[in-house]
Amino acid sequence: MSIRRTILIIDDDADSREVVREALEGKQFDFLEAKTGEEAIELFTAHDIDVVTCDIMLPGADGIEVLRHIKEVKSDAQVIMLTGLNAVDTAVEAMRLGALDYLTKPIRLKELRVVIDRAIQQKELTEERDEWRRQVARYSGRLLGKSPAMKRIFHIIEQAAPTRSTVLLTGETGTGKDQVAQEIHEQSRRSNKPLIKVDCASLPESLLESELFGHVRGAFTGAFKDRKGRFELADGGTLFLNEIGEMSAGAQQRLLRILQDGELERVGSNTTIHVDVRVLAATNKDLQQCIAENKFREDLYYRLRVVQIHLAPLRERREDIPILAQSFLERYSEETGKELQQFDHDVIEFFLSYPWPGNVRELQHAVEHAAIFAQGRAVTLHNLPEEITRMPVSSVSRAQDSAQIIEKYENSIVIPIGSTLEDAELEIIRLTLEKVGGNKEEAARVLGLSRSSLYRRLPKLAQNDES
Repeated sequence: MSIRRTILIIDDDADSREVVREALEGKQFDFLEAKTGEEAIELFTAHDIDVVTCDIMLPGADGIEVLRHIKEVKSDAQVIMLTGLNAVDTAVEAMRLGALDYLTKPIRLKELRVVIDRAIQQKELTEERDEWRRQVARYSGRLLGKSPAMKRIFHIIEQAAPTRSTVLLTGETGTGKDQVAQEIHEQSRRSNKPLIKVDCASLPESLLESELFGHVRGAFTGAFKDRKGRFELADGGTLFLNEIGEMSAGAQQRLLRILQDGELERVGSNTTIHVDVRVLAATNKDLQQCIAENKFREDLYYRLRVVQIHLAPLRERREDIPILAQSFLERYSEETGKELQQFDHDVIEFFLSYPWPGNVRELQHAVEHAAIFAQGRAVTLHNLPEEITRMPVSSVSRAQDSAQIIEKYENSIVIPIGSTLEDAELEIIRLTLEKVGGNKEEAARVLGLSRSSLYRRLPKLAQNDES
């Protein structure tokens, strides 16, 4: 366990409370104790509790009332009910209210440790899910990943976005520089103002300055009227200059002046115009090499690189590939009206072995293609575009490197969005039983359940399978 967890022990018997403490000796736990239901509710409300063990028979509010209150305050709280009574009705009621498990006294220490470990694992899964949701909500689903490289980018965005500093985004084509620029703008104080995007590589040199800075009538052949440039259109907001390494020397000089003084003149005019624009720039070139070759101004480079964000190629952050692929699959599953849920093993293995020269953009297009042609609920290797599946990859060495990622994906269970907690639990039990060949004792061990807890759930599983 990487962080300390807090356990609330609720029992009016001091010896019983000591038994719980003894069972968890040597683990990274802090303990809080309550002798009554009222005291327990007060402690739970005042502290950040990870796991609760609660006796059914308490002075004042009984354990069922405490459980009901805890679940109302925090629906994902992990609560283990303890009782000296072998009362089926009480156990059913506790499980219906959301208890993680129900153990009878005298407590077997080994069994309690297993259930506590499962409670902590469930807590960690909940925290990971909540972090995922925060990430999706914060970054609008555009930026996803759990690699150290992506975590660093999230941190830089959070720190840099509220400022007005220029940001230089570097990285190969398709790594997501456009999405990062979008997120910086969305999280800035300028988010209610326009974000204007300019692809410097797509504009001829003769038109780039006019496009950026505007022109007046008669400035050149075809200039029949005054026209605002992108800087004026972005006034008060953000201007994103993509592929800035393609900018001409004249445009670089004009840009430097705007960054220094906030002033520009339209092409063909001597009238100075003041603008308030935050500049974000991106390139897939090595600008320092361009400086050495006298193709890019060094003073402009340092003006642009107040904050730099480098987006690593996808092949260098392979642990993000399953997350990104699953996100794209959900999107295109909805768009195609299919119920696609997962990728076959060999697809994930291929994804982790393939070098992705087109980076995230290529992965997205591959998943979109697969979603169009997939049948059933899983994407197979045959659904992927031929142009990538026939490309030779160094699969042996990469497969060895990625074995841990593949194993983690394969051993995961996909629960469709909209499933109830009960349906999710029954699906996990069903698939675990399949994995261990129907051995109920082994399934209980893998799931961290007592045998009695597993057997209580089997009738519902049978009913589910029949329906």
